[in-house]
Amino acid sequence: MTNREVNAAVRESLGLPPKLEPQPTVPQEGHICDFPIWSYSKKRSTLTKLTITYEDGSFFQLEAPKGLPGVSSPGYLDILLYFGQRDLFRQNYIEISAYSVMKHLHIDPEHGSSYQNFVRDMERNFALMMKTDRFIDPVTKQRIYVTYFRVLDTMKLAKTRKGTSRFYFNQVFLESLRSGYLKRLDFDFCLYLDRETQPLARFLYAHLLKRIGQKSVYTRRLTGFLNDIGLGYVVLIRYHFDYESVQIWRSEALEMSRYDPSVRRPCQEFGGTT
Repeated sequence: MTNREVNAAVRESLGLPPKLEPQPTVPQEGHICDFPIWSYSKKRSTLTKLTITYEDGSFFQLEAPKGLPGVSSPGYLDILLYFGQRDLFRQNYIEISAYSVMKHLHIDPEHGSSYQNFVRDMERNFALMMKTDRFIDPVTKQRIYVTYFRVLDTMKLAKTRKGTSRFYFNQVFLESLRSGYLKRLDFDFCLYLDRETQPLARFLYAHLLKRIGQKSVYTRRLTGFLNDIGLGYVVLIRYHFDYESVQIWRSEALEMSRYDPSVRRPCQEFGGTT
């Protein structure tokens, strides 16, 4: 008899119910933090399209005609959400200056290129278009729509870095955020990762926090998990996840044949949304 069979027999002899084995989790619902919306690579600015096909046949597709935003972009949006989370429960916009956003991220707002980089990334965020059939209809409990949405509907950028800008978030984006994400997320930790320029860790933190929920363990096949986060082409990765923080260790990352196999891509490309 195997150890598992012995343990099962002992539990049965003691009148205890069979011990439930943890089952691999296959994500079913759709949520904003599931999707790799923002770039976490300095070399991804030329990427204009990303498609993820999930194991259950659903999909997520992102189009970025201006290229994906840079590695500071998650920090810009986190500042908007952090300081606007109360307002965003009663309205769809937040007002703040680019100067304040950069100061909170410990980016020198007086540096010559800081404001230009902010405008560039916010324009790329504005240009992002997404579509997915991952969202479940609350009435039918089924996926009956392909939903098209953006991060921002309207953006009024001040002509000066100290002027107050106004950012109007997309309704689909807001509904997903209001469903609990804003309440559970530790924005102090998010901003710490943003200031350390760790957008991949920032994305994984939110992604895993949503997946873990009230559970003590989140079980997922490595290949499935990599596909979920838009890194399905990575075939070798070492990882460790902690509920309070996220740390990533990688040896050399190998890419599928659709990428040049002769190019060795260093770790910072992935830590440095697809």
